[in-house]
Amino acid sequence: MISLETLQLSPDGNYVLSNAMDSTLRKWDIRPFCDGLRCRMVYYGAKHSNDRNLNRANWSPDMKYVASGSADRYVYIWDAESGALLPGHAGSVNEVAFHPNPTEPIVGSCGSDKNIYFGELLES
Repeated sequence: MISLETLQLSPDGNYVLSNAMDSTLRKWDIRPFCDGLRCRMVYYGAKHSNDRNLNRANWSPDMKYVASGSADRYVYIWDAESGALLPGHAGSVNEVAFHPNPTEPIVGSCGSDKNIYFGELLES
């Protein structure tokens, strides 16, 4: 069994994101009467190096995106269709956060390289 690192509750309270040491995030359905399939999605990351550690993940306020920092200096952003990659850090990405207003599609990240990056998510 792979070690789990963190959990993040979705803004609507129906899902939990878990991240593990195998470079994956998983979206879990925690509603009491779901159809029994609890793991709804697996997100794969850290494709750029052997350091496969995805750090703390977060939801956008409108739940359209999921983002996570990684020890490989990248921020991974997923949606139902595709992922978008922000400029890379020169060290481990330790935190990602979305703007709390769903009409402001902004995500930020900070890392051990002492940098903070902000990016705008555009509709594809």
